[in-house]
Amino acid sequence: MVRSRAGHAWRRSMRWAAVATLGLSAALAGAGPASAAEADITGGSLTWGFKQTFRTYVSGGNGSPPIAVSNGATVNADGTFTFPSTGGTHDSATGATSARYGGTVVFSYPGHFFKITLANPTVDVSGGTAALKADVDLVTTAAEPVSVRQATIATLAVNGGNPGGGAGTVTGTSLAATLTSAGASAFNGFYAAGDALDPVSFTATTGGTGPAGPAVSVTPSSGLDPAGATITVEGSGFDPAANRGAGFYVSFGPKVDQHWLNAGVFQVTKWVSPTNQPTESRDKLNADGTFRTTLPISAAYTDSTGKQVDCLAVQCYVVTFAAHGSTDRSQDTFAPVTFTRAGTGGGDDAQQRITATVTGGPLTLSVAGSAVALPAVTNGQVASGALHDATVADLRGTNAGWSLVGEVSDFTSATGAVIAADNLGWTPSAVTVDDPLGGTVGTVTPGAVAAPGAGLGAARALCTSPTGASGGTFACGAQLNLGVPASAAAGDYTTTLTLTLS
Repeated sequence: MVRSRAGHAWRRSMRWAAVATLGLSAALAGAGPASAAEADITGGSLTWGFKQTFRTYVSGGNGSPPIAVSNGATVNADGTFTFPSTGGTHDSATGATSARYGGTVVFSYPGHFFKITLANPTVDVSGGTAALKADVDLVTTAAEPVSVRQATIATLAVNGGNPGGGAGTVTGTSLAATLTSAGASAFNGFYAAGDALDPVSFTATTGGTGPAGPAVSVTPSSGLDPAGATITVEGSGFDPAANRGAGFYVSFGPKVDQHWLNAGVFQVTKWVSPTNQPTESRDKLNADGTFRTTLPISAAYTDSTGKQVDCLAVQCYVVTFAAHGSTDRSQDTFAPVTFTRAGTGGGDDAQQRITATVTGGPLTLSVAGSAVALPAVTNGQVASGALHDATVADLRGTNAGWSLVGEVSDFTSATGAVIAADNLGWTPSAVTVDDPLGGTVGTVTPGAVAAPGAGLGAARALCTSPTGASGGTFACGAQLNLGVPASAAAGDYTTTLTLTLS
């Protein structure tokens, strides 16, 4: 397996040693109790960019988009990311802190065969040391996938009272971060353990120094008439100063990516802010962070893009989010709303909507054996044998296509005699392997026949699968045919066959 640094494509290959004997024989081988000073963390944020050079590299790729944030994470003007607090604890007596933050950042570069998801960072400070933990998922066709939860991906420098605390707040400012071996593995070797990462800054507040998190209730929230209903939405815990006092939207419709930039998918929206007076399209946010408004909704509608939305087929929500396209995710809430299907009449039927996520897997190559013995032959004859089956499993879920090619070097003997690589030819074969879970397997095509004398001295396809139909498992094999020149010296010959999957 070959792995490259950032900026280079990856390939996976497997090699088999091969030995051939001519004349006599022929062979081809291919935590403790809490203290009285410990308090719950109720707010704060963490700012980090992983590594500026990595962001620049990924931003130049073909991801769509190359870098994406979700679940509360936001992108700052300098390209770093801010993650909102999700809790934790701080001991004011010892300084021990475990500050958790939420949000997800995805680095995607299909052209270089990887997607890395970084989520839910945590800062742990204890005994004069500090560390940054996170969930990291690596999906790549060039190596086995990696999935770690709260792995220590960086150590943080602790010095001169930084991080420090006071008045219910813990603050760390521009803490130097160093990649750990676990972090290097999770990021697939782009950088080595010990490399410097972007500095980390964080705040964590304890006690009731700020407003409670935003919450929304909907009345009624279930059993609504699909033809139309008016719902009452009440909220609390909203911050009147958030988003520079511009307020937030209250909308109805399905969840979509970057909903704050795609408000056209919603059926109805009201703008709620501290300065608004109630109208058909606006309502007022009270000074204590509460509001009350109504929305007229129905189960089916056409959004502003012309797309038909059916809330009987997809789950729809009352959604709140910061107004005017703001990236501030602190005002986001999602309250589900359901409708009664026509004709059910509120009887005894019960329904549960089930969702599933398929993340996709790797593109892998395996071989049934490591040595193939060809029969003994005399000069001028052809020694034939079967290549061990090579199994290709395309579990990426993309149907992106693949090819498996083979190539050999010259056969050599211990005395220095040579038989040219092109003297080894093959007749490829390829079949699909049935999916035991009943899926529809793609198609595979064997490579062209290569005759001895015009054989594997150059790379030739053993089997291929086209774009659009490459998903599944496939077995590829070949009959090997080694043409022995009349002038070849008797002896044992060795070569190496390399199969490369890309």
